[in-house]
Amino acid sequence: MKVLSILLILIVLMTVGCKTQKIAPKPEPVRSESVNSESVKPESRKSETVAKSYSNSGTSAVKGKEERISAAKGEASDLGSKRFYIILGSFGVYENAQKFKKQLAAEDFFPGILVNEAGFYRVCVNSYDDEAAARGKLSEIRQQFPKYADSWLLIKK
Repeated sequence: MKVLSILLILIVLMTVGCKTQKIAPKPEPVRSESVNSESVKPESRKSETVAKSYSNSGTSAVKGKEERISAAKGEASDLGSKRFYIILGSFGVYENAQKFKKQLAAEDFFPGILVNEAGFYRVCVNSYDDEAAARGKLSEIRQQFPKYADSWLLIKK
């Protein structure tokens, strides 16, 4: 009788323990804040690491993301010397970034490839030290090239 009880308990434990676990739902993406770029203090922008949206005189929101970056191999060494970069593409594979760079060069852009700490290759077309000039050029690119409407602003840490 004891053997039967122990066997029954083991079967119950195995049944309960071997159930497939419920798959957790995918986390919601970080919601971007909508702020006026004039109301954000420069020192608070430096410490932020999440993506933000800034309204820019009626155009669609300009996303900005702060990252540590450097010029990828084979790029001009001064490419990573500015603070603000207009990013048109981001890739996990360097060869794909190179193909996109060639495509942009054929469209009369002057692209460069940056790499961040996570190993993503960012294809940029312009770099600036002045944030207002960078945001203005980004809005201009979005208006002239609707296919690059998802372009964004990279802010160097």
